[in-house]
Formats: sequence, C-alpha cells, structure tokens
Amino acid sequence: MILGLTGNIGSGKSTVSNFLLDMGIKIFDADIIARDILNSEDVIKEVSNIFGNEFITIENIVDKKKLKAEVFTNKKKLEKLNSLIHPKVKLEFIKIRTKYIGKKEIIVFDIPLLFEVKLDKLCDLNVVVDIEPEIQIKRIKERDSLCEELICKIIESQMRREEKNKLADIVIENNGTIDELKYKVNEMIKNIK
Repeated sequence: MILGLTGNIGSGKSTVSNFLLDMGIKIFDADIIARDILNSEDVIKEVSNIFGNEFITIENIVDKKKLKAEVFTNKKKLEKLNSLIHPKVKLEFIKIRTKYIGKKEIIVFDIPLLFEVKLDKLCDLNVVVDIEPEIQIKRIKERDSLCEELICKIIESQMRREEKNKLADIVIENNGTIDELKYKVNEMIKNIK
C-alpha cells in the first residue's frame, strides 16, 4: 500500500514522516529527491541559464536559500523552477510505484505538493497533516528563522489547507503536543493495516 503524505510548510509533515520511519515504514521523500535532482550537473546548468550565475555557489551547487528567497517573491520564477524540477521528481515516483505496486508492505510518498503536481493519483490513500495558521507561522519562525513576510509568501504559494483537507482520505490535525501527534499516527497505521 502506498500512502501519500502531505501538508503545508510547518504543518508537522516531516515529524509524521519520522514517526512512520521509526515504525519501520519506508519513506520516499520528494524534498530529498528534488534536492538530488537540483544538485545534478544538468539541472545546475539550467538553473544558471534561467536564473543567473549568482544562484550557483563557488562549489558549483545551487544556492538553495538564495533561490528560495527569489522564487517565493516572484510567481513566474517559481513556475519556471517548478517546471524544471517537478517532471523529474514525478518520474522518480513513478519508478518507485512500479517497484512496490501490489505489495502488502506500506510505503510512504512524502510529497509537500502531492495534490498540486497530481502525484496523489499514484497513491492508495492520501494523508494531510493540518495545522491552524497561527500555530503554523509560529513553528516556522522557530524552526527556520524566516521573517513572517517570507513565511506568508511561501504559505500563499501552496494549495490552501481547506482544499488539501477536502482532497485527503485522512486528515491528521496537528495543533497539539508531539505526543498527541504520535498517538494519531499510530492509530492511523493500526486502522489501515
């Protein structure tokens, strides 16, 4: 069974993913796959061509922090980056799905943009980790040390939480403690086994 796991920035999706990993469930993380793609030689060249050499470090890798600040303040640039990275990420998940389709083992596709890039269609069940906006902003500030303006731009660039929740098979609310979240994750796995 393939579980699609998503949630907007600061929702606790990565924490849920780590709980599942601790339970022995295989996790395929879109952020890690995208990072590896972003660090590939051909993509580094494309980023340099599209955005300029100032987004490539002396070590000849993409300056992700600088690129993030650039694309989340310019919708057209975000679309350009997404059109470069998303098809390659999607192809990787299709390959993984082919390998695991029909197996009893639970695996997780941890994909922040699960619905936006239509990868939910590759999953048997889709899980959204949801959080109230005030708590979300507070947690992101504490975790990433980003200014509230950039946080809001990132949140605005993502699918609205109400839309994600409607598309989900399972919604895990994460406005409480870490122990409450862990309990909810354990119950979810018990119920789908």
